[in-house]
Amino acid sequence: MTDMETTSRWQTIDHVLDFGPEQTIRIWETPPKADTPNRYTTILVAAGFARRMDHFTGLVEYLSENGFRVIRYDSLNHVGLSTGNIDEFTMTAGKRSLLAVYAWLQGRGIDKIGLVAASLAARVAYEVIADIDLAFLVTAVGVVNLRDTLEKALGFDYLSLPLEDLPDALDFEGHRLGSEVFVRDCFQFDWHSLNSTIDKMSDFKSPFIAFTANNDDWVRQEEVMAFMTSIDNEQCKVYSLLGSSHDLSENLVVLRNFLQSVTKAAIALDNRQLDISLDIIEPQFEQITLAKVNERRLMRDIETQQAEMTQQAATS
Repeated sequence: MTDMETTSRWQTIDHVLDFGPEQTIRIWETPPKADTPNRYTTILVAAGFARRMDHFTGLVEYLSENGFRVIRYDSLNHVGLSTGNIDEFTMTAGKRSLLAVYAWLQGRGIDKIGLVAASLAARVAYEVIADIDLAFLVTAVGVVNLRDTLEKALGFDYLSLPLEDLPDALDFEGHRLGSEVFVRDCFQFDWHSLNSTIDKMSDFKSPFIAFTANNDDWVRQEEVMAFMTSIDNEQCKVYSLLGSSHDLSENLVVLRNFLQSVTKAAIALDNRQLDISLDIIEPQFEQITLAKVNERRLMRDIETQQAEMTQQAATS
């Protein structure tokens, strides 16, 4: 794997990680803001299904305002700037992407990494936890029973059907998910059940904070509690995001609570604590808005470059 850093007029630093033949993972790095507290940990953010890394600009502004260097990426075979289309997405593609970015960070001499993962990306995080060495883990509305969550999100248990009876695609949050490739991967690598998630995390020893949402229709809180109870680790704690559903951006009140809570968790865990009753520095609304505008411009620049390169390749 090779890395190319792009010089940019934006504060966000753009990296291109070559990952095998004709595959690239796009990574964005945001340094800590000037005159902020010193932090021991670099934060790696893994976005949920159908979410691009620019959807987490607000969280990045909160974390960097409080002294953290933040790394984001778009998964392979997903929405966003990395290689592949979402109709080819599988949980294993998400796993390969996360492990590649983690190895890239280690290759840069960064070995104290805290992972923040949301929704479906949390299930990927739980899968790889035995293969990486994290300083800490934070999840938000993390999926623990993939089959149950898919049934609630799609309105039908498609994993109960034989492969030949599946529709060509599943409409998940407005995106066409390739049904056969996704379902085959779920069963082949045992992604689908609560028990498989519990087995992967049973020996996890690093500090861990999980946020649930008390109005989450896609993830059962009782299953999250069973999952957390199964972990033989005294450094685990569960907090509830009151008033929130699975969609953490459904309104400004819910979104701000999520941004504040995850930032407090990162600071607490960076100090090897689990109590998030602490003060943080909140970025101004205008600062977040400007960052969003700049990152969308950066994304358009990259998309234009990618389109030009594809056109040149087609005509050469």
